[in-house]
Amino acid sequence: MTDKSIKLNKRQKEVLKALLDKFEKSKTYRGENTVNQSFKVKPSDFFRDYDSDFANLDEQGDFERELCGLEDAGLIYLSKSNGVIKSIDMVITAQDSFYSILGRTELKQLEDSQISMYKSHLGENEVLDLFCKTQIKRLEERKKAEYEMPVASEIIRILEYIGGNTEEILERELSIELFGDSKRFERDYRNKVLTVLKKNGNFRDLIEDVPDDREQGHAILAEYNIFPNPTYVNFKGDGILCLKGGKKIELSHSLAIAIDSGTLGEIDTVIVNSSRIVTVENLTSFNRVQDEDTFFVYLAGYHNTAKQNFIRRIAESNLDKEWFHFGDIDPDGFYILEHLKKKTGIAFLQLCMGVDELKSYKEYCKPLESNDEKKAKSLIEKGLYEEVMRYMLKNNIKLEQEVISWKQKV
Repeated sequence: MTDKSIKLNKRQKEVLKALLDKFEKSKTYRGENTVNQSFKVKPSDFFRDYDSDFANLDEQGDFERELCGLEDAGLIYLSKSNGVIKSIDMVITAQDSFYSILGRTELKQLEDSQISMYKSHLGENEVLDLFCKTQIKRLEERKKAEYEMPVASEIIRILEYIGGNTEEILERELSIELFGDSKRFERDYRNKVLTVLKKNGNFRDLIEDVPDDREQGHAILAEYNIFPNPTYVNFKGDGILCLKGGKKIELSHSLAIAIDSGTLGEIDTVIVNSSRIVTVENLTSFNRVQDEDTFFVYLAGYHNTAKQNFIRRIAESNLDKEWFHFGDIDPDGFYILEHLKKKTGIAFLQLCMGVDELKSYKEYCKPLESNDEKKAKSLIEKGLYEEVMRYMLKNNIKLEQEVISWKQKV
């Protein structure tokens, strides 16, 4: 009887798989063992009530016949006591039949194939190098690679593509380009790719003050010119926008302008005629605020490198201006402020983000969530914004900036 002529049911294959798994994890399989090893499993691993007084006799008989069929085929040996099967032992000399029947590739062959695959992608980019070297090391140490081969191959393909991407592309466009499906990247690979990038890329400084995983993901992908939606920098205020090539655009405090991230590189200088510059966290508040002596820039929450460069470009041409940030009076709002200060090197002051506002608009405040409490305590431990954080924690409140932009002049 050949291996392929042996017809096994699902449970019989599960028995063979369990035995083969034990064998492949052993020193015997690696040829490193100095004593004979045996590999066995219990009947109860596959039929829980096998040796129970409550076992269904018909089911018990079927199970025993299945095991006897494997024994007759020379694949296992059954150890019995008083007619009851006590253990199921692998016939080691039949290992080739195990692989053939299960349609399974031998572990050493699979490991060699994976190592060869990872080695073939070395030298393409730094992040991919580190990822591949880590997987090679794991496999050489006889550990599993972090991802199964089909998934790993797709992750590598994505890393290769984004590593060479120089033009702005949206996440759904990336998905169509790579998979012919606008949602597959987000559904199947986005989180995996971000995990690899965080582990192997130099993004600590980029995301150190961004506690939200979603925003961290946006910030990292933005470094590869990948965005969830078209990104714009919105601003308004009196001044002059000077483009490369000599073209100038007059700016007004009553007219908001939006420029997509890809075009920001065309801006040479921004001359601000107002006495102060205010970055605004949320769009509703940006649209609401008006002041003839203020130049407003909308951030859209956590800001990417393009927006940071734009802000620095404004600062370079307007050294005499005061800089403020206006955001939510919650821990995230202050994390965004801290992130802004660190990434631009500008000494931003907080605007309308204090205890007075929490007191004035108490009726509009919301309770803190558990994550808010953790972030507030973390800021206190760092010695940052202690007064307002302690007030928030003591009174269990936070406030959206839209309330302030609606109710008072900023």
